[in-house]
Amino acid sequence: MTTIIAYRYDNHRYEAGDIITSRGDSFDSLTPIEKMVEPVLREILPDGHAIRGGSVFAWEDEAVGKRLWRLSGKQYLYKLEILKTDIRLRGDLNHYNNAKDAAKAGLPFDQHLEAYRDGQPSPQNGLPRVELMFSKAKVLERYE
Repeated sequence: MTTIIAYRYDNHRYEAGDIITSRGDSFDSLTPIEKMVEPVLREILPDGHAIRGGSVFAWEDEAVGKRLWRLSGKQYLYKLEILKTDIRLRGDLNHYNNAKDAAKAGLPFDQHLEAYRDGQPSPQNGLPRVELMFSKAKVLERYE
């Protein structure tokens, strides 16, 4: 089976070989502006509530994962192996952030979420920050 490597930061301690699955929906931990944007995204995605609320999230790019880990305050960074068949969604988080910025300004933001849903490259905000949502992954390495 074909696999890919991704990077996830977390405070939960896993060991090499452990299988990571979703620990539940994190909607309640979102910021107020994210709580405006997230329900719209979940509605426009096929099976969006299950995907966004019941998946594990990780970064596709190692450099992005490492950079954002340092900013996240999370204790661990994990290198994961994911079966391609377990990936539920792939999207550039820059679109999500553009949607949040538009919502803050009282502007329409649906077009940004549609670009996220459709996997379009982000024309702004620098390099893409592609996040993967998946059902499970195997821990290959833990960084502290």
